[in-house]
Amino acid sequence: MRVGIVGARGYVGGELIRLLAAHPDFELAYVSSRELEGQRVADHIDAPVGELRYSAPDHAELPSLGAEAVVLALPNGKAGICVDAFDAAGADPVIVDLSADFRFDDGWYYGLPELTRRRYDGQRRISNPGCYATAMQLLLVPMREWLDGPA
Repeated sequence: MRVGIVGARGYVGGELIRLLAAHPDFELAYVSSRELEGQRVADHIDAPVGELRYSAPDHAELPSLGAEAVVLALPNGKAGICVDAFDAAGADPVIVDLSADFRFDDGWYYGLPELTRRRYDGQRRISNPGCYATAMQLLLVPMREWLDGPA
């Protein structure tokens, strides 16, 4: 599967590059970063990425870059314009948003597989919780019955 990463300069973007580049079922279609545009990814990330370079495509260009899945590793408030570009182009890649932008949108699957796996039914829009939300939810699971109180 060809994957694009939008917002690849940050910590999470770098970890995604490392994980995806080493996985036999994934290929990096593109990694975008306005600050690192044109620079070799290998100069910043220790991963088997060959000559892949950071790019800085306009949002409207994203749907034409050939990714079957796109990870939006952007700050809160920045993912919507990218999603709008895919919608406007009629493109339907799997989109995984790591910001808070779509976490409470019923049209998006809440991607915490440890707790929501049974609800996943092939949705192509996935909103992942952040680190604090993930930590708190996983911490509270063992106490759920106690917290819910008597039936």
